[in-house]
Amino acid sequence: MQAVLWSRFAEGLIPRAEAAAASGGGGGEPSFILQLAPFFLVFVIIYFLMIRPQQKKQQEHQTMLNAIKQGDNVIAGGIFGEITKIKDDVVTLKVAENVRIRVHRSSISAKTAASAAEEKAEKPQGAS
Repeated sequence: MQAVLWSRFAEGLIPRAEAAAASGGGGGEPSFILQLAPFFLVFVIIYFLMIRPQQKKQQEHQTMLNAIKQGDNVIAGGIFGEITKIKDDVVTLKVAENVRIRVHRSSISAKTAASAAEEKAEKPQGAS
């Protein structure tokens, strides 16, 4: 009794090929390439929205790191400083008078411009 019920239940879940062909259901599964098309499309979208812009940003950052020189103002690990010395991958930053720190070149995140407010703060108040 249970075997008959299970077989009828299974027949209801899995339609037979004859029933699909008789009703004009198209006659089969789509090709393997058509089944992979949505995955390929998602990959293309992710490539153009995420991967390619990140590669461009990384390339621009590498170009900036290669172009730094003494006297440039940079941000390294959240610390603002002026480059005083570059030796291989080690950069020495002046962060205040008589305060210098050494950082790895790759820790430099951006170049900054010395602002007029910083320049005025460095001058003595009585001097013009």
